[in-house]
This record gives sequence, C-alpha cells and structure tokens, in this order.
Amino acid sequence: MPPGVFIERRNLKKNSIAGYIVVGFACAAVAVALTLGAVVWRFGGLRNWNAVSKFSAVLRVVDQYYVGDSDNESLEDTALSSMVDSLDKWSYYMNAKDYASYLDYSANQYQGIGVNVTKDEKTGGFLIQSVAEDGPAEKAGVKAGEIIVAADGKDVTKGSSDDLRDIIKADYGGKVVLTLRQADGTTRDASVSCEVVQEKPVRYEMLGGNVGYIRIVNFETGCAQNAEDAVKALTDQGAKSLVFDVRNDPGGQVSELVDLLDYLLPEGNVFIRSDRQGNEKIETSDASCVKMPMAVLVNANSYSAAEFFAAALSEYHWATVVGAHTTGKGRSQVTVPLSDGCAVHISHYTYLTPNRVDLSKVGGIAPDKEVSLTDDEQTQFDSGRLKPADDPQVQAALDVLGA
Repeated sequence: MPPGVFIERRNLKKNSIAGYIVVGFACAAVAVALTLGAVVWRFGGLRNWNAVSKFSAVLRVVDQYYVGDSDNESLEDTALSSMVDSLDKWSYYMNAKDYASYLDYSANQYQGIGVNVTKDEKTGGFLIQSVAEDGPAEKAGVKAGEIIVAADGKDVTKGSSDDLRDIIKADYGGKVVLTLRQADGTTRDASVSCEVVQEKPVRYEMLGGNVGYIRIVNFETGCAQNAEDAVKALTDQGAKSLVFDVRNDPGGQVSELVDLLDYLLPEGNVFIRSDRQGNEKIETSDASCVKMPMAVLVNANSYSAAEFFAAALSEYHWATVVGAHTTGKGRSQVTVPLSDGCAVHISHYTYLTPNRVDLSKVGGIAPDKEVSLTDDEQTQFDSGRLKPADDPQVQAALDVLGA
C-alpha cells in the first residue's frame, strides 16, 4: 500500500474525531443554553431569576453563619409577606394555613365556636365582641362582653388570638371548655362545641316609624341574596324606608356588590374597573329597582365594597350617606393560588364609581350628614352592644328619613 494513502486515512480519522468533539461541545452548549433559558423563563425572566438567586444566597448565609436557631419556612413566609406588603396596604401574602382560613371566610364560614374577639388590655384575655346568631357559643349561653381567660384549662392571657384559635380548633368535632371572666371579676366555665360556623352576612330588624334596618356585615358569599331577602321581609312588615348599615364592613366580593346594586338601583352603570393596561369592564344594572327613601351608615372602617356601595347609592341620589368620613379605597384585588397551597392577594384593578370617581384620589366619602360616636359608644358598637335607640348615627339616619 502506498505510504501516502495510510497517512491520508489517519489524518481523516483525526479530523473526524476533532469534528465530533466540536459538534459535541456545540450540542452541549445548546443544551445548557436551552436549559438555562427554560429556567429563566420558568421564573418569569432574568430579573426574577436574579432575585431568586439572591434570595437563595441570603438563605445560605443564614444557614452557614447565623448563631441562633432559624426556621426556613418562617423566614420564607416573612420575606414573601414583606415583599407583597410593600406594594400597597391592600395586597398581602398568605401561607397555606392563612389561605385555608381565607377561603372559609370568603364563603362566610369557619371552624370555631361562633365568637368575634379582641385582646382585652386590662386582663390580657379576649373580650367577646359579638356572638354569632344560632352558633355554638350562643347555644352554650356565651354572651358578648365576657372575657375568655382560659381554654381547656390553658391560660390564654399571655398568648395571641392565633394561640386561642389553635386551642379551639384542636377540639374540632368535639367541645372546648372556656373559662369566662365576668364584669364583676368572677369566672365561670362554658362547654362549647367546635364546628363549622355559618356566618350570616346580613342582619335586619324593624325600627320605629316604619323604618327597616339592614346591617351588612360583609360582602362575601350570600350577601346579595341575604340583603334582598331582608328588603322583602321588611317591606312585608310595613317598612316605608330603609337604613343600610355598612359601618365596620371590610368589603368582599365584587360579584356580591354588583348583584345587590343591580337589585336596588335603576338602569345604568354601577361598577367600572380598569386593569393595568387600561382595559375597562363596566357592570350595569337593569331597570328593575327598589323605590323608597334610603340612608346608608358609614364610618372610617367601611372599606372596599362597603364604601363603594354607599358611593353608588349616593351618586344615583338613591340614599343619603350618614356617619363618619370613609377611608378611600380605589383598588380591587384578585387572589392567586400558588402550587404549595399558599396564595397572593394582590391589587389587580383600579375601580371607579358610576360617576367615574376614584375614591382613593378624593380621600373617601364625606357623609351628607356627619355624625360621630364617642369612644364609649364606638366600643359598644364594635362589640355589638350599642342598641339602635342609643346609637347617634342610627338616630341621625332616622331624622334624615323623617321617621
């Protein structure tokens, strides 16, 4: 065989191997680029990827250098909460436990005994502000104004409301023994069932002068239908005018608000919302409506749908607004579930009244008739113990209606 032939074949073999290596490196580079691109895309772009990398780096620093004990889950929840909280006062992050509670609240139900409580500064216990009608606590004889100082024999005066809730929920399906402090300092025990409590978003009664009084606790599931039923029941009882009370109402679902406004108001726009791109969605009412004199009670804690409800009735000249100046909220939120059972509740829309007013820009609603409660009256109202006859704001509404 001629020498040249052998050498040529050997060079071809070397060239082939070199080619394979180049192609191999190229394929590897493409694979790495595709993988990195997929990872970056998965995290929503390079900026988010950099943020995730930085967050991971900080966690590694904590793990390697922090002298005390640390709980990574708690660290993550705190970091995520701080991030979302920094956007505005209406956006927040929920861990899995909080999100589960939020879903129950939105459905106007929860696992518990049927009481609303607040920390009592004097005793450290929990003052019962209100007791759910037909709930387990009411059936067990628990009264608003009593103070929970122990549950199942465990002192709760140095704990948080979450601690109390955990003790009660541990008895779900059974009974919890509450130690209740009375106004005279004595205590008594009450055995209360822990079960699913259905919250009633609307309460109503007849007042003097043929006036129907409707208290809307929130605009969560069932609010619109319950309010409509209340209007019909009061009308059947002889009501010639109505007082809607949305004081301390934190708002709720847009769908419930729109349904109730549609029922009460004549034909026209009732709710306008705009997304971040400026796209608008306009909710309207049909011609069917409720025609009778109305007043709406508001205060600084009338938020969101409650505040908007009063604004819409006022702009249609359908009701007189009575009470204290409201906060001014002009954004609605959407709840986005995460894959691990957590969720983000985030401002997603700017909303406008029927007259295209942004309540946040005008600083809320100035009542047509401004009436304040004293500190003592406010405390009684918050705890559900202020009767309409002793409530200056209710009485002002009656004066407006000529009752």
